[in-house]
Amino acid sequence: MSMPLAVRLMNERRALQALLQDGAMSRAALARRLEITRSTASSIVANLVADGRVKELSAPAEDDAQRTGRPGIRVALDPDHALFLGADIGAQLIRLCAVDYTGALRHGDAQPLVGGQGPEAVADQLARMVADYRATLPRPDAVAGLSVAVPGVVDAAGCVSRAPPLGWGQVALRDELQARLPEVPVVRLVNDANAFAVAERHAGEPSPPDEALYILIDEGVGGCIFAGGRMVEGAGGFAGEIGHMPFGRPGHGTLTGLPEAFENHVARGAVLTHLARCGGTADTLGALSTLLAEGDPAARKVLATWSSDFGRGLAVLATLFNPSEIVVGGAVAMLFGQTRAACRSTLAAHLMPGTPVPGVRLATLGAEAPSVGAARLLHEAAFAAHA
Repeated sequence: MSMPLAVRLMNERRALQALLQDGAMSRAALARRLEITRSTASSIVANLVADGRVKELSAPAEDDAQRTGRPGIRVALDPDHALFLGADIGAQLIRLCAVDYTGALRHGDAQPLVGGQGPEAVADQLARMVADYRATLPRPDAVAGLSVAVPGVVDAAGCVSRAPPLGWGQVALRDELQARLPEVPVVRLVNDANAFAVAERHAGEPSPPDEALYILIDEGVGGCIFAGGRMVEGAGGFAGEIGHMPFGRPGHGTLTGLPEAFENHVARGAVLTHLARCGGTADTLGALSTLLAEGDPAARKVLATWSSDFGRGLAVLATLFNPSEIVVGGAVAMLFGQTRAACRSTLAAHLMPGTPVPGVRLATLGAEAPSVGAARLLHEAAFAAHA
C-alpha cells in the first residue's frame, strides 16, 4: 500500500533538504538520515528522480575498489533542474546572477546603466540581460524565476514605494519587468540590504548568529535585522531603514530630504561631498582610497569624521537591537576596513557601562551580495514550498 500523499510529500521535502545540506549519499544513508525505512527512501528517491530534481551517481572510485558485486549508487540534487535569477539595481550598475538547484553560483554579470535611472529604461536593460543569459542555456525553461533587489522600500505587490538613490517613488517595477519577460516569472522585489543579509548568512559561518544586524553602505544606507534567527521586516516592510534615522545634526547632503539622517553622514555622496568641503579632490571612492594611502590631510580628516559618526550610529543601533554581531558591507565599507579599531572604540564609548559590545566585522562578500541574496531567496523558497 502506498504511503499517504501528505506523508510522501513531506518526506520528499525532507529528502531534498538533506541532499542540499549534506550532498550526495546512498539511499541507505538517506534512510538513516531521515529515520525512515530503506524501502520508503527508495520510493522517495524514485519519485524525485522521475521529477528531475535528483539524479543517480556512481560511487567514488576509491569506494569501488573496496567493493564486490554491483557498484554502489549515490543520489544527489541535479544542479541543472532549475536556475534562480537574482538582480540588483543600483544607482550606477545592474547586476545579474544565477544560482542552480544545488545553490551554487552559475553566472554573474554587471553592466553600467546605459539609459539612465528611469524605471522604464532600467526595466528594458534588465530584461535584455535576462534574455541574453537565457539564450546561452541549453534549456532556457530551466530558469525558475527572477527576484530583484532595489535600494529602497518595496511592497508585496511588487511596487517600489520609494528608492531615493534612483529617484523612484510608487513604481510598479514587477509589472514592468513581467511585461518584458513573459517567459520568466518575476517572483518578487526585495530591499537590497535584506538581500545582502541573506547572501552573507549563506557565505559566512555554518550557523550564523540569531541576533544580528547587517548594514549595507553605498549610495544610501540600508539595514537588515535578524532576531531569533528570523528577518524582521516590520508592519509595512520599513524595518531596517537605518539610513533615515535622525542623527542630531545636519550631515553632508540631503539624499532623502532629511538633512539629519544617518546616511547623510556616512553614505557615498556624503563622504565625497565632505571631502570636497575639506579641500580634497576625488569623485570616486577609489580615488579617495588612493588619497588615504598617500596620507592626504583632507582625506584623513574625512576618514576620522566618518569613523566617529559611524561609531556613534553603531552605538544607537546596538542600544536598540542588542545584536551579538554587526556585519558591514557595500562599497563604503572599505572605510570601516581602514578604521575599524576607531569605530569600535567609539561604539563602546557611547554605550552604557556594562552593555555588551557586539562584534563588528566586514562582510565576506563584495558588491555581488545583493544580487546573490535575491537569487538565494528564490532558491530557499523553492525548497520550502516543495510539497
